[in-house]
Amino acid sequence: MNASRYATPPFRRLGLLVTAWVLCAPAAAPALADADPLLLLQAQRAAFRDAWPHAERGQWAPVEPSLPLLEDYVLYPELRGAWLRATVAQRSRDELFAYLDRYPEHPSGRELMLRWLAVLASREDWPGYLEVYHRLGGSDSARLRCLAARAELATGLTTGWHERALALWRVGISQPDACDPVFAQLRRDGELDEATVRERLALAIEARQFQLARFLARSLPARDLQVVERWEAMQQDPAARLAGYPEVPGSAAEWARVRYGLLVLAARDATLAFAHWQRLAPQYPAADAEADEVARRIALAGARRNRPQADTLLAALPGSAVDLEVRHWQLRLALREGDWDGALDATTTAEDDTTLRFWRGRALEALAQPEQAAATFRQVADERNLYGFLAAERSGRPKALQHRPTPVDLRLRLALEARPEFIHARELFKVGLDSRGRSAWAQAIANLPPEALAQAALLAHEWGWHSRAIATAARAGLMDDLEIRYPLAWQDRFSETAAQARLPSPWTIGVARNESLFVPDIASPAGAIGVMQLMPATGREVARELRLPFQGLATLVDPDTNIRLGTRYLERMLARFDQHFVLATAAYNAGPTRVQRWLPEAPLPADAWIELIPFDETRAYVHRVMASKAIFHWRLTGEELTLAEIMRDVPAAGL
Repeated sequence: MNASRYATPPFRRLGLLVTAWVLCAPAAAPALADADPLLLLQAQRAAFRDAWPHAERGQWAPVEPSLPLLEDYVLYPELRGAWLRATVAQRSRDELFAYLDRYPEHPSGRELMLRWLAVLASREDWPGYLEVYHRLGGSDSARLRCLAARAELATGLTTGWHERALALWRVGISQPDACDPVFAQLRRDGELDEATVRERLALAIEARQFQLARFLARSLPARDLQVVERWEAMQQDPAARLAGYPEVPGSAAEWARVRYGLLVLAARDATLAFAHWQRLAPQYPAADAEADEVARRIALAGARRNRPQADTLLAALPGSAVDLEVRHWQLRLALREGDWDGALDATTTAEDDTTLRFWRGRALEALAQPEQAAATFRQVADERNLYGFLAAERSGRPKALQHRPTPVDLRLRLALEARPEFIHARELFKVGLDSRGRSAWAQAIANLPPEALAQAALLAHEWGWHSRAIATAARAGLMDDLEIRYPLAWQDRFSETAAQARLPSPWTIGVARNESLFVPDIASPAGAIGVMQLMPATGREVARELRLPFQGLATLVDPDTNIRLGTRYLERMLARFDQHFVLATAAYNAGPTRVQRWLPEAPLPADAWIELIPFDETRAYVHRVMASKAIFHWRLTGEELTLAEIMRDVPAAGL
């Protein structure tokens, strides 16, 4: 391991930092001369937290008074790198390369080079760009690769240039604007002939990037534009286009367009799509597996959208097209109709699938076969999930809540704790740079064997870094260590806010675990932020209701405030759905309006309603939260929670 990646070389143990700090700052020596390394480390963390915002803003003068304390700190390269990134346009080549040479493998070096490349490209300093680009080791970024191609042209490095440039051309998606000069040069050099353009046109059509396809077709004969227009027409009105195929299409390309139209139509009218498919299927030229996939996707589209005759579409599938997903939807349609005979049929070959086995037990129970039902439930009751817990309750068995602590291997644990990459990751977490810390942690554990992963999970848990502990424990197969996998993170805060809202804290902490794994600064693709994953608009609204100051991101990434706001929103959802925990949980994930739409026409058992949630994500989310509620209840009280008591029937819409 090259220690220079993480620390000022040579790397020194924290126990020696006291001496180093005393030598650098003799005036302050009396304060810490007799301090142990931990005291110094805490002082360094505090100094780093104060200095970091200044460095990110490109202000070094406010950092300088703390340098005697920080220059020997493991995160000093992060600090210096942040300042260099912020001021890269003002730094000299020698100054920037001095940093990269001093910390040749440090993650901050890559960030600095990426920022530097942007400056060099804006200045059209192409020799400098290539120097840094090659130091970076190249890139997967199309923009950076296109800029490198421009730099090669500008500096006369043309050997093999056409091949590299054509690799950027031969993709089915639009490339960044930085690629336009590269493609223009290819065109001037005669490299973009009809065959090459048509090759990319085919890739664009395959990727369903019809806007790009239309652009490419402009430079080709009219027949190519007509092909694109036929694809666009199939996308816009598949029913009309498919009706225009009274006979079997001839070419493979024509069949590809028909297949696409069938799947687009299935999302709008699965019954009509299936009718067209039945007419065309006998002449389908592909292998049976591809034909089965078309039929399967049409039938599933109808089932997901609760289209009329969805059960008929599923039943009409050939046996070779019936997979686990199809059987799940056959089960759900039977549950929707209250058809227990149909549910039993759908679960005939339950195999090792928890969902099918549980619902086979429910069907047997509903059909007055209690002994067979109990035997089936016993097959599921040893699983630590919602269906396992419900099966345990129905079969009179204890829930699978056994905690098996991970044995400590002190030698291995101490060895990991002393490794530079672990110290680096830990310190990033301790100073609040959680996102950077997660990347460092991923690198630190990347090649660890299972026994070392287990000790790493214990380390992260001890540090209070619960997201990394949970993820690492799962990777190590420590599924029975409930202290690590279901930690009592921010326990006092959750207990306080839950009590104020008159909510059970096992529920609120269970929501947080499943929303964020207790990561304070995480943001979802949809824009939800923080421990309880609140959308900014929701956070602002709830903060106003609670008369709390709201400063956007800064408020939402603060765990205490985020927990308070999220708990209040949970309280609101529970009140809206008449204290129904299942409905409130679903509403927290998918929104109350959707849940209102999903209410049944007649009262429905809660477990059946959960299984009928049309969104896979929300269905899985409710499963996890309700199971987590039972586990956290046991962790906090030592007692089992009877889920049947909080999972009452879901009322009909309008009741």
